[in-house]
Amino acid sequence: MNRRQLLQMIAAATGTAFIAGTVRAYEPTETGKNLFTAEDGALLNELGETILPATDTPGAKDADVGPFITQYVSDCYDDDQQALFREGLKDLRERTQMVYGTDFANLTDSQRRAFVDDLDQAAKIVAASAGEEAGPGDLHWFTMMKQLVIFAFFTSEVGGTEVLRYVQVPGRFDGDVDYNGEPAWAT
Repeated sequence: MNRRQLLQMIAAATGTAFIAGTVRAYEPTETGKNLFTAEDGALLNELGETILPATDTPGAKDADVGPFITQYVSDCYDDDQQALFREGLKDLRERTQMVYGTDFANLTDSQRRAFVDDLDQAAKIVAASAGEEAGPGDLHWFTMMKQLVIFAFFTSEVGGTEVLRYVQVPGRFDGDVDYNGEPAWAT
């Protein structure tokens, strides 16, 4: 068995793609160019704060999730996913204008919660109609945004240190820890 056959066998066994004589677990993309505006990031901060509001712990706006989300979508999503995300931002703006006659940022907290609850219900209907074999393209845009808000928040410094329990250098492994509802571990 030569090296190339061995690499192909490893790639097949581990699920990575064999591309141009090298093994890659992903398709390389250009990074750094954010495809969205600062206004898009601000809108996502406001949406994020409605999804994860500040209470006795920080909220999504405290973690500044909007700019992270726009950069993440720009760098990590393919063209179809980016198009769905852009269409979602456009739909969010249009629906807010149609229903309330103003921008999302100008809505009251109760209007925002009602609006987001309606979007969440629409997303659940889309997910139910897509069935078990639904792919990423079958998601409602709000599901994508909601997942990104949660991801951005809990991978931020604020989410990881002020909401989740954080141990900078973890101690010994203890696989049998009682859990009584306190915050989960960040590390």
